[in-house]
Amino acid sequence: MSNFKRAFLFNGIGTKPEKLLRAMTPAMVEKYRSYQHDGFVRLGLSENISENASMDKIAAEWLSSLISDRVIFEYYIEKGIIPDIGMGHSSGIVSVSACFGSVSHEFAHEIIMMNRATMRSLEKSGEKQDMGTIIGLSIDDVNELIAENNFSTDDVIVGSANSRICTMISGKEETVEQLLLAAQEAGAIKVIPFRIGLAYHHPMIRKHSDEYVQFCGGGEYHDPKYPVLSIFDQRIMTTGADLMLENQINILNPIRWDIALKHLEEMGVTEFFDVSANGAVGKFSRINKRKGRIYTFDEV
Repeated sequence: MSNFKRAFLFNGIGTKPEKLLRAMTPAMVEKYRSYQHDGFVRLGLSENISENASMDKIAAEWLSSLISDRVIFEYYIEKGIIPDIGMGHSSGIVSVSACFGSVSHEFAHEIIMMNRATMRSLEKSGEKQDMGTIIGLSIDDVNELIAENNFSTDDVIVGSANSRICTMISGKEETVEQLLLAAQEAGAIKVIPFRIGLAYHHPMIRKHSDEYVQFCGGGEYHDPKYPVLSIFDQRIMTTGADLMLENQINILNPIRWDIALKHLEEMGVTEFFDVSANGAVGKFSRINKRKGRIYTFDEV
């Protein structure tokens, strides 16, 4: 019988900082501001995010998600809500690595900052990339649309299947736009272009990510305090070496979040705690028919 009953789920980057702060208590906002001040000063960023230069501004926004995760994670722990296992969606892998003690929060921040090297490589190449979300269609529906429209998988793929009706796509900017339009015409409830200029979780990002991957492998990793489930092959990760590899392969490969969630349930997990401040993980995960329940921060 599995000892895994409670899982912490960490979201990827993307939510605007002001939306995260709205959900927090005044004491949590104060803690957030303290962590932000320490991190941003160390990294040479302005705490007024809009005052940062273009790539620094993006990195600063993404760092805000990690800092928010830390505050929510610590709130749960202080409340006596202790995880048996954790899992991270996209950059949530960086967040869970830090919160579970495999890497320092400082190193996790530096990993996020290394995304600027990928951005610079893309800018130099002139490639136009993007990502988007399709709500209302399954991975099979989206793959069928890709085939019907003769889109090459070199140009666009499903970067993450999140649930039965929530799918993230990634690839060339023009093809992502075309696929989002095709999905809308096919009856999708909603389509959301990310407009971030990056095709994470598509192999095309690999040639621009050497510095990022090398940096992820150059830090100090410890065994995590709690196990972490891989979103790529569903192995249970218990060593620093496991988490180092997960961070290295993270942005280069497609995610099957839906399969990983189902695997956690099959292992006996019945309580899922969304570590995002705004319930983002719950929104794109809870639509599946599942035995367990996902608790968001506002419900806790």
